[in-house]
Amino acid sequence: MGFYYSSGNEPPEDDKPGFLETLQIIWVVFRVLAVPLGMIIGVLLGLVLLFWLFTVNTFFGLGFIAIIILALVARGVWEARHPPDLP
Repeated sequence: MGFYYSSGNEPPEDDKPGFLETLQIIWVVFRVLAVPLGMIIGVLLGLVLLFWLFTVNTFFGLGFIAIIILALVARGVWEARHPPDLP
């Protein structure tokens, strides 16, 4: 039935993907996943650090939480004073 839909000339086979194409695909996938995975790992390490600080001393854990809150407030103040330039 193929002769109804084509000229009868089979297209030449394309080159099969090689090693470099595979590495490029892997590189692109890792670049896309690097930021989310880095954020997840960072949050998990921060939680481990927080629990460890609470086991050492309660004030160290509370100080760490206070530093995080102050950093978030500072970021909010920075964003409020420097709004984005919208076209």
